[in-house]
Amino acid sequence: MSRARSRKKAPACAPDPLAPFFRVFFEAVDVGVCFLDAKGRVLAVNAAMRGLFPSRAFAVGEPCEASPDAPEGICADCPAAEALATGEKTSRVAVVPGLGGGKGSLEIVCHPLRDAAGVLIGLAEIVRDMTRRQAFEREMAMVTQDIEMLLSSIRSILVSLDGDNRIRRFNASAEAVFGLVSAQVAGRDFFDVGLDFEGDCVREAVAQSRRTLQPVRVDEVRCRLPGGDERLLGLTVNPVPEPRGEAGVLLLGQNLSEIKARELKALHERRMQAIGQLATGIAHEINTPIQYVGYNAGFLDEAFGELLVFLTAQAALADAAARVAGSASDPGPDRRALAEALDRVRKLEGELDMDYLRQEVPLAIANTRKGIRQVSEIVAAMRQMSHPGTGEALFFDINAQVRDIVTITRNAWKQAAEVELNLAPELPLVYGQPHEVSQVLLNVVLNAAQALEEQAQREPWKRGRIAIDTALEPDAVTVIVADNGPGIDPAHAGRVFDPFFTTKPAGKGTGQGLAISNAIMVRHGGAIDFQSRPGEGARFFIRFPLEGGARKP
Repeated sequence: MSRARSRKKAPACAPDPLAPFFRVFFEAVDVGVCFLDAKGRVLAVNAAMRGLFPSRAFAVGEPCEASPDAPEGICADCPAAEALATGEKTSRVAVVPGLGGGKGSLEIVCHPLRDAAGVLIGLAEIVRDMTRRQAFEREMAMVTQDIEMLLSSIRSILVSLDGDNRIRRFNASAEAVFGLVSAQVAGRDFFDVGLDFEGDCVREAVAQSRRTLQPVRVDEVRCRLPGGDERLLGLTVNPVPEPRGEAGVLLLGQNLSEIKARELKALHERRMQAIGQLATGIAHEINTPIQYVGYNAGFLDEAFGELLVFLTAQAALADAAARVAGSASDPGPDRRALAEALDRVRKLEGELDMDYLRQEVPLAIANTRKGIRQVSEIVAAMRQMSHPGTGEALFFDINAQVRDIVTITRNAWKQAAEVELNLAPELPLVYGQPHEVSQVLLNVVLNAAQALEEQAQREPWKRGRIAIDTALEPDAVTVIVADNGPGIDPAHAGRVFDPFFTTKPAGKGTGQGLAISNAIMVRHGGAIDFQSRPGEGARFFIRFPLEGGARKP
């Protein structure tokens, strides 16, 4: 019997449960993947790789060699041979013809593969289409460049700080205002670059903005620069939340020193425009007293000439009398001369009407002085009104300001209205900038005069009235300007202080007067408001706070 030899079966390998997933992933991934063995023969190629190189066969078991119609620059400089030779990761980027006729860009990365013993068994070749990514990067670079140009060109101060107050960004305006160079301060603590802020308000605002994640404003803070110059700044601190750690902040601001100077110049120009509009009336107001000053001067000149004749006659009489007194022994001729001189004096006294001269000469002198005083008041008021001011706040007499404005605006209201002044005595001095306050008073009084002038054209029988009162309240000094004009239309009441809003015809008003007045009063910590009923006139209330201290004039 032959005995069959028993055969030992090799144990079957258990299937890898992840193999189906790897196969699906290998085919689904959107980058080209090709596995090569140690001799450069193709083991596997996914669909994305075949899509990138549609002309290649990628035959399994065959070498991956260049084909005549392969994209230019790819196969001629393929990094696979270098990776197999060196055992190191190798990559290339090549420009290839694009699908739309333009240029594309492919990145090839070859990763060497080793077994457990470290022996090189092949490599994985991964190919990515970089065309869209590079286009996106170029667009992002252009956007970044545009943003940098925008941030550099804006006129506002822009300083970006991280959570530790280190400077991230310092734009051109910040460089100009602070006198620092961005490259030198980048990465440094913002509060340690030589900027000496007045008090701790900026540091506290930064901390508050981080804590509340809300913008915080810092108005009119003074900053001394490393060179010793000083700036007046207005800053807004905006929080910039960070994924981790303390929030950063973005400081936006303006150099208020230049803005204040421009505002002061603009205010002075507007005040001079107002003076220019009143110039004709002011000239008329000056002309009237000058006319009777000239008339009185002519009268006094004529009277003085006549008085000289009379005084000459009196001198002759006195000489004759002296001679008579000195020649008592022979008074004949001297007595006749004395009689003639006396007749001459009496005749001149009758001709010159000395009683009239005694009465009229003092009146002419008084009227001349009055006219000169009126001219002086007008000139003084004009000088006060047109003075540009120093920009510094000080204590001043509000009653004197009211009197000056009434004097200047007389020609604007005298034909249509009468002005009544009820100025409270011994008011405390108001703290502020007198030239700005005079602009407020001028605007309000002119508005009342113009309203009454328009009313006079419609109702010439109705006499206008402007009453200006000053009063002391518990915490303020108030100027009240009231008129009996047509009042303010309720439909316009909410826009009275809006810039460029006016109900006057074109060319008659710019709509800036009350808007400027409101801004000035806000700067002074006060307020301007009004009450009005149609047909019953308007009352404007200008209030100056006494918080800065009150002084007696």
